[in-house]
Amino acid sequence: MALILVVDDRAVNRDLLSYLLRYFGHDVSTAPCGAEALRIALAEHPDLIVMDIEMPGTDGYTAARLMRAETALLDVPLVAVSAVSTATLESAQRAGFADFYRIPIEPQDFVARIESLLRHPADRPGRA
Repeated sequence: MALILVVDDRAVNRDLLSYLLRYFGHDVSTAPCGAEALRIALAEHPDLIVMDIEMPGTDGYTAARLMRAETALLDVPLVAVSAVSTATLESAQRAGFADFYRIPIEPQDFVARIESLLRHPADRPGRA
């Protein structure tokens, strides 16, 4: 299947999302922060990145903007996840995310949306 990078400062969230995505057949890499995510993404070229918005240091919005500035990552769909009630799809899209999912997640719906982004390259940022 696909290589998915999961980024979250909370190990329990990284582990849960990683387990879920592996259960559905995906390969998973993880990062604890936005800066590390950028480094891993440039080295591994994942097919999709799932990233928490609220992280200390380089938060998800900033990391998404940095990734969108990298030519090698322009076509990689970014999916924002957040438990913060003020986060919205619109604010995530402005930062370069293709989708937004509120925590707690509904596993089958979450994976279906991830797999839809992987199957439909026209829906990815930077594509017509």
